[in-house]
Amino acid sequence: MRKVLNIIFTVLITVGFALLGAFVFRSSFIRLGYACKDFGLSVAFYFCEMFGISHSITPTVNTIPEVQLPQVTLPIDFDGFKDNSVQYFSLLFSSYNFNGWLSHISGVMADFAKILVIILPCIVAFIFIIKALYKRENNNHGKDTVPLRVFKRVAKYTYLPVKGFVKGYAVFIRENRWILICWIIMSALNLNLATIAVEFFAYYFFFAVAFEFGTVYTQFVKLFADFKTPFIYFPYWTLLFLIYPLFDRFRKRIATARLRHYEARNCGFINELPIVSLTCGSMGKKKTTAITDMALSQEVMFRQKAFDILQKNDMKFPHFPWILFEKAMQAEIESGRIYNLATVKCWVISLEERGELFGYDGGRYGLVYDNGLKEEGIYEVLSTYAQAYFIYIIESSLIVSNYSIREDNLLLDSGNFPMWLTDFFPTNFRRNSRHAHILDFDILRLGKKVLENNPNAGSFEFGVIGITEIGKERGNNLELQEKKKSADEANQKNDKFNSWLKMCRHSATVDNFPFIKVFADEQRPESWGADARDLCDIVNIASSSEQKLAMPFYTIGDMVAEWAFNRFIGLYYDFRFRRGDNTLLVHVLKSVTAWLWKRNIRIYNRYGYSVLNIEKERGTMDGKVSKKKYYLMNAKIYRKRFATDCFADYFNDMAMRTNVGLNDYREYLAECASVDELQAQNSYFINALYGLGGES
Repeated sequence: MRKVLNIIFTVLITVGFALLGAFVFRSSFIRLGYACKDFGLSVAFYFCEMFGISHSITPTVNTIPEVQLPQVTLPIDFDGFKDNSVQYFSLLFSSYNFNGWLSHISGVMADFAKILVIILPCIVAFIFIIKALYKRENNNHGKDTVPLRVFKRVAKYTYLPVKGFVKGYAVFIRENRWILICWIIMSALNLNLATIAVEFFAYYFFFAVAFEFGTVYTQFVKLFADFKTPFIYFPYWTLLFLIYPLFDRFRKRIATARLRHYEARNCGFINELPIVSLTCGSMGKKKTTAITDMALSQEVMFRQKAFDILQKNDMKFPHFPWILFEKAMQAEIESGRIYNLATVKCWVISLEERGELFGYDGGRYGLVYDNGLKEEGIYEVLSTYAQAYFIYIIESSLIVSNYSIREDNLLLDSGNFPMWLTDFFPTNFRRNSRHAHILDFDILRLGKKVLENNPNAGSFEFGVIGITEIGKERGNNLELQEKKKSADEANQKNDKFNSWLKMCRHSATVDNFPFIKVFADEQRPESWGADARDLCDIVNIASSSEQKLAMPFYTIGDMVAEWAFNRFIGLYYDFRFRRGDNTLLVHVLKSVTAWLWKRNIRIYNRYGYSVLNIEKERGTMDGKVSKKKYYLMNAKIYRKRFATDCFADYFNDMAMRTNVGLNDYREYLAECASVDELQAQNSYFINALYGLGGES
């Protein structure tokens, strides 16, 4: 049914355009006929002149046709235009004209004052009536007043169906863009715009060979006359629906470019960090947010670096059938025979043993690449290419962390070379998701393992490691005094985690680049033992800025949304305190305010950012600090990437096991605690004072 309505509405609009052309804009089509004649003669004149063909063609583009004469209001020749211009400006700046302008302004102001005198008392009376009505208190919880019920009933059968039809019809037009194109063409014909375009090309072909500058004024007169039709009949109100979307798209493009620039600066900062870094700061300084942001960026950079290695190794043997090599490798991955870099290397060795080159003509194109420093055999290049391809193509998160991180990178594969969509600021956000891998700390331990014979042990080769609250996991030197290396169970002194940190790049290096990065956070750098901390850079978050907006020209919109919200919210909760019912005025005001507020929030969520002021120093904490900035873009880091309360379920589980809540705790009976109330604190200090145990 809706499709039939869409078709009927489309036919009616099209017929409307046709009827306008037949009865209102008939002169535009006659003028178009003359323009086509001018164009044809100008083209013929152009080719005859260009190729030296004798002719008797007289171009008509420099003459004003009879159908256009009624629209010509300018002097026909340039001399007349100069004389009229002098007279016009002399009248424009005359005292008579100025006095007439003042008289007109005075009349307008007088009319406005009369309207204001009539409307102002009505507004004041309306405000007093509304205040009087809304001061009446009631407890009619959730009940609609009569005006609101009438409004909803009318909207149900008028506004809502029209809104639904308009939204559905907009989708229909987007799916059938040819309809919109036809309407644009018909509008251009009706409003004489097609004539202007044809006349431009007609004069272009004439002027290209004639070079008669004296004819320019004639074209100006004709153009001015042709523009009278659109100036008179063009529906200027439609510009609001055309100009504002274009303006909005323009400023959003600027905002997106700025966010991508900030992301590039972040990547530069991350590249300056060593393999291991520790981000520190007091509670609420966005430590975990920062390392999550870094991990997301680092994963994308690893994909890009792998792609870069593929491109460069491809050029070493440009005629090698790389796609056949890749397809063979994909088959090995799907069969489960290739699952890490070690198995990739073994597979290439097996190819070398069989002499498999996928039809590559080594005799013609060569089997050795000389880079000017050393020679590389083809299988050595294949091994490097295969390892980079495995890192690039693996359709899995490269992040392994002790808390969950969501990502939405998308691998596009049409059966040839796959490409990753990794832009954090696309026009339309991707809805696909995957999450980081659970960090089994045994994969990072070279010594004793918590789980004996852990099948995951020794499996980690490359990727991004994210560890929040690492000090609580690894402890500092003071906390580990009681731990013994000789203990039978795994602990921080015998698991050789620090040894892994020192050697982790060896398993992750491909083409001399280490595909590994460890991001950790803790409140104080001293919470992590010095042996491990000395390996890294410490990133201290000194402060975080207020929310900023990358989108320009939004000040007025922001001010309007904030003003509307602040003005409405006080009135709304005063109303909520007094009354429990729903009224028409509050319904309308809340709908408008909510629309402005939600739109403002979406803008800030999409184009907002904050700046972390960072002080970076070596893990040795030698006092040499460099100040940096790191940008947290809302659209990247706050799209359900992680939970700041990542250990909340531990406390939820404890709370669920009790039958007590905050409301059940004892309260003090007076301003000074009694002995019984002091002892109810179960305090070491209080117990020591009363000799009930603990230390003084």
